Amino acid sequence: MKNILTALVLGMMVAGASYVYGRSVGAAGKAGVVRSAGVKTAVVEFTPGPGASAMNDQAKRGLQTMLSARLNHTRKFNVYDTRHSRNASDASLEAINGGSSTAAAVKLGKQLGVAYVVTGRVTEYNTGGSATVTYRLIEVATGKVRHSGEIAQTATMKMNGNGSAAEMQSKVMRPLIDKLTEALAEKL
Repeated sequence: MKNILTALVLGMMVAGASYVYGRSVGAAGKAGVVRSAGVKTAVVEFTPGPGASAMNDQAKRGLQTMLSARLNHTRKFNVYDTRHSRNASDASLEAINGGSSTAAAVKLGKQLGVAYVVTGRVTEYNTGGSATVTYRLIEVATGKVRHSGEIAQTATMKMNGNGSAAEMQSKVMRPLIDKLTEALAEKL
């Protein structure tokens, strides 16, 4: 059952990424940038902290992909294709998501040609049914943090206790991403 749920979550993530990619190719005429009415933005993969050791690569990429899709859906953001931002940022995620400086995020933003970079850390990821992220919306032109905050989420329904990725995704991470999207969209 666990393998079926994992396959289902992976299928949903691939379908979402394919949809975003398809829109980028169809609307823009080339791969890389999804065209919408909003401001060009890149979302980097959030870095898990010590309290998020249970978060695997699938969950990290799921957070990045779902957040990108939800932000793009608001039409306030024109979200850069996550595959390209992931490739560009792989070597320096710790520097980009670190809280002390925005220089690495600004460098990535200039490389990608975007106006904003969304960075963050997962400070808690408890498969028992809770997660917390800190985030920053960095303006590339000025290097300033336009908005930052912390979002916590507990399971919206009782967890079955198996700690599956699919259950965490549907009961914890999806509502957390909705809150995060709302917080970022309000600041533009």
